Amino acid sequence: MIKIKRALISVSDKTGVLTFAKFLVDKNVEIISTGGTAKLLIDNGIEITPIEKVTGNPEAFGGRMKTISFQIESALLFRRDNDQDVAQAKELGIVAIDLVVCNLYPFQEVARQQSDIDTLIENIDIGGPTMIRAAAKNYKSILVATDPSQYKSIMSEDYTEEFSRNLALQAFRHTALYDGFITNTLEKRFEDENFTASFSTKQGQELRYGENPHQKAYVVSDGISESLAQVVPLQGKALSYNNYLDADAAFRCNNDINEFSHPDFKNCVTIIKHANPCGCALASNPLDALELAWNGDPISSFGSIICFNHPVNLEQANWLSDKFVEVLIAPSFSTEAKEVFARKKNLRLLNLKPGHSQKEYMVRTISGGLVVQEEDSIFSENWESSTSQKMNETHIELAKFGQRVAKHLKSNAIALVSSSDKGFFLAGAGMGNPNRLISLEQSINKAKENKLTNFEDMVLISDAFFPFRDNIDLAHSFGIKNILQPGGSIKDSEVVQACDEYGIAMMFSKQRHFRH
Repeated sequence: MIKIKRALISVSDKTGVLTFAKFLVDKNVEIISTGGTAKLLIDNGIEITPIEKVTGNPEAFGGRMKTISFQIESALLFRRDNDQDVAQAKELGIVAIDLVVCNLYPFQEVARQQSDIDTLIENIDIGGPTMIRAAAKNYKSILVATDPSQYKSIMSEDYTEEFSRNLALQAFRHTALYDGFITNTLEKRFEDENFTASFSTKQGQELRYGENPHQKAYVVSDGISESLAQVVPLQGKALSYNNYLDADAAFRCNNDINEFSHPDFKNCVTIIKHANPCGCALASNPLDALELAWNGDPISSFGSIICFNHPVNLEQANWLSDKFVEVLIAPSFSTEAKEVFARKKNLRLLNLKPGHSQKEYMVRTISGGLVVQEEDSIFSENWESSTSQKMNETHIELAKFGQRVAKHLKSNAIALVSSSDKGFFLAGAGMGNPNRLISLEQSINKAKENKLTNFEDMVLISDAFFPFRDNIDLAHSFGIKNILQPGGSIKDSEVVQACDEYGIAMMFSKQRHFRH
């Protein structure tokens, strides 16, 4: 059992520290303290030993040097069950410290405020992590508290080795996350090409369950961004694991469409079901955008997640009032719209403005590790016409819209996009099939299901090249006259020849957009 005779308290978050310090004083524990913590304790009548009395040195360099010293680290690191260590500590005049209470400079809060780089650097704690790690390393003899929530359990005075070991593990987690956050923040500030991620489910919010009820799940925020991971619903129950994935898909797809510059069509809406766009539209009128997107697949839109790039008003709210959707994402909702949505108790409303992170990485786990990649955020405009028949400017603009939609369909992906005087919209889509022909058939069938048969005016977009001419033969059989695909297959010449036989205009984007 660990006996606390001497404690070192140095905290940035001073929540509960006075009550805890008074408990220690009542137990005749000597308290060593420093800086703002020492002042708080003294001002409240708690006797402390100044850190400089232990180190033999004053605080220096504007507070950069306080706790780092041979005396402090030795008092934490010497092994109490090692006779040689104990004898040497006595010879050197080292008195053991049995409890370290320390949390770190608020780097994360300062970073969230977008502070200048000098302010950020000054909020990188050095002495704190050193003390925490030293105490945690010697957990068989020392308790280490890194969070005010731990004070109550320490006050219970049941200091088993398992208890101190758990505190040590939390301490190592605390410093690991802190260092990882600093590194990732500075990578972004210095525009470094690398990406460092450090997170723990412990810091995350536990969700009701994962993809299925028997799976645990968490959402972990980076702590800075105004992002989906941090947004709190304006109404409705908490988001589920699947809601987060679908909401992310809706937000990313709608961002891409939002960044497509069209002189007349500015309002975009994306509808997601099972992480795939089932409805997308770009229109001059907000309600038209919503209707065009919904009508792209009314069946799949049931129970979907919808993202808008514009404020949601009463007119749109009334249109949605008799439809079941899970989540709505928009920059804002009018007071009248919120009154309509309030009748749907389970509907979640999320305030989230469009916008991409400057540099974002995608992280997925694999057996024994991670795969990490930059987000697919670049659209090539360097297209080339590969056929005798040329695509006109109207169809090229429609193809640009369609490329952004197709990028968010699971591979193999085919998107059929169409236009009307109201705007551009997704007419049919096929996705997630090993066979690209089946995806193409799905897109055609979905358009027919939506009573859209003007295939000669549509544009067909493929996320990757056509490996054989059979895709062109099938497209021709339904009257398709405009195709955009990346190109790059050894069979390109055969595919181009098939297009020329049928009078189909095909362009190579020279850029693949797989999404697995």
